[in-house]
Amino acid sequence: MNNDPDKPREFDAVLGGQSAPPASGVVLGGIEGVKNRFKSPEARERAFALIDALRYQEEGFQLVIEALKDPSDKVQMFAARLLRDKGEQKGKQVLLRHNPQQCFTMLEDWQFETFYPNIGITSAISTAYNVNLYREEPNPRGGFRVVEDFNLDALQLFLNDIQVSEVEALACWMPDERYLQIYHEECQTLLNMLWKASQKLIKLKALFIGDRRQHEYKKSRIYLSDMIYILENFSKLEVLKIHGNPDNNLFSKKLYHPSLKTLLLETADNNASTLAQVCTLELPSLEYLELWGGRCRYSHFDFFETLFSGELLPNLSYLGLPSFENTDVLVEALVQSPIIERLAVLDISMGTLTDKGAENLLNCPSVNRLYTLNISKNCISPQMVQQLSQLDCRLIADSQEENENYRRGGSASRYYALYE
Repeated sequence: MNNDPDKPREFDAVLGGQSAPPASGVVLGGIEGVKNRFKSPEARERAFALIDALRYQEEGFQLVIEALKDPSDKVQMFAARLLRDKGEQKGKQVLLRHNPQQCFTMLEDWQFETFYPNIGITSAISTAYNVNLYREEPNPRGGFRVVEDFNLDALQLFLNDIQVSEVEALACWMPDERYLQIYHEECQTLLNMLWKASQKLIKLKALFIGDRRQHEYKKSRIYLSDMIYILENFSKLEVLKIHGNPDNNLFSKKLYHPSLKTLLLETADNNASTLAQVCTLELPSLEYLELWGGRCRYSHFDFFETLFSGELLPNLSYLGLPSFENTDVLVEALVQSPIIERLAVLDISMGTLTDKGAENLLNCPSVNRLYTLNISKNCISPQMVQQLSQLDCRLIADSQEENENYRRGGSASRYYALYE
């Protein structure tokens, strides 16, 4: 594969470029020529046409917007990245209406590739390398089985690779074959390895640590350790995504990190201590924050006071608080907070929100300033969903829990999505 940064791989031309096309530039054939190229049956050619489209201001801008519905997923992503990175505020507004996830820097911005020690790092440009932290062998059925739960040999070979200094994104995969309690001491060994290699991983922008399981409801119980080492030693990190059971000291001290734009903690077993620690991190560049609730019997949300003030996260635009217990109380605190006034997206899905809590959303003027409100997979009556649909924001309210109490005028009961 190609390692020359001047010779992009498929769809790297836009993603790797940082400078906007000159406003006064022209393309052979003008805007009509660009439109003809965009009709090409080749996805790559359509993507390259989008680069030139931005030279033609409004007409070209509309062509990029049209590409968000292209038959090729790669061209769609290509167009979204153009709007996000080169479309300024207008481009971001389009994405917030079309698909808010595309407006933020995510791990999925990189193309995933598994690291094989016998092959090594072959193309670090725009690639997120998956490194398995377990060892598996072929089984008689033609698949694979895990024969060693925690093995760092592949990671060590990855860190010793001569090309590791060019890597921008890394995913450290723990096994997903079954629920494994890999305790935080072992996770600490992993973090120590990454810390010691921080002088090699000088371009690292995105990092995933945890269980690779992607089941919608059964989130990982793999035990994690103190992630403060990661933030302390990777000052250029923009994305940190964590799957697992957080230790009480997931972020053991307050810290200032200048570059982090996206932070996700996805778990079925969170706790107030961990959430409070996240809320004390000073992250001036953070735009996207997603914190899963999990099984903690929350009776109040005082630990969110700092987060809801918005003082340490001045650029936060996306706040996801999915799968929380007592979501009605959470919403009551949120709608009275300063941060609700500057959010673009609020996700409180997969929780226990009822009509009582939804009433607070309905009566909060700042909710109308949102681009997207996600209250899917809660416990809201069809009548309340209809009322909420009159808000001035895009409402996602599918898969509400049905309950006979709706028809009796009572309240519904439900456990949150990750209860199992």
